[in-house]
Amino acid sequence: MNNKKTFVIYCSDGASRVIKFYSFRDNLNKYKPRKIIYDGERDDVVQILDDLFGNDLIVFNKSSISFNPKRIHNSTSEFIHSILDNFSIDYLLCFGDKILKKGLVEEYSNKLINFHPALLPSFKGLLAINQALDYETTIIGNTAHYIDQGIDTGKIIIQTAMLTEDFEDYEDVLEMQFPMIKMILRDILYFDIDEGDIMNELSDRKKRILISKKCKL
Repeated sequence: MNNKKTFVIYCSDGASRVIKFYSFRDNLNKYKPRKIIYDGERDDVVQILDDLFGNDLIVFNKSSISFNPKRIHNSTSEFIHSILDNFSIDYLLCFGDKILKKGLVEEYSNKLINFHPALLPSFKGLLAINQALDYETTIIGNTAHYIDQGIDTGKIIIQTAMLTEDFEDYEDVLEMQFPMIKMILRDILYFDIDEGDIMNELSDRKKRILISKKCKL
């Protein structure tokens, strides 16, 4: 489609959702981001991301010139901001663990989309799946939302859910983000994605999935 938007992905730590999603060659060919920003310290993850994305991988960690451990959230935000500006990027898909700060959030309002492994507004912040399991909630899931200046408080775009009794491991929950990614690419970034491709993502998951909210601009 002529109005397809450009996007960058930001990820941290094991980057498991990004790696698993793009380990499917069809996804890599059709939905490859302009750049991948990784801010973790794991050499094994860097190698896998490099194998997938090559020169489109950008690593930002303590070896980077602009890295400042005393203001890590700010310096990460400033670095991401520079990438979006320098490459004329429309959207950021966020799978990272740093808090994005005011300057970036304000300039790219409704352009920064976070994928959070909980049914917001419940269980904000880190270790969200653990929080939900400890609370013994009957349903667990994911939320994609626009990033604002709060922590996991932005406008909800889409959610997926499963019964907690079906939970076996974290991947049960995290893999439910794959159809969410494709729906956002289709409905917000205007990628040409067939409905059957979305349905395949749903049917390929091990668990029963509920889509509780559809994408809205």
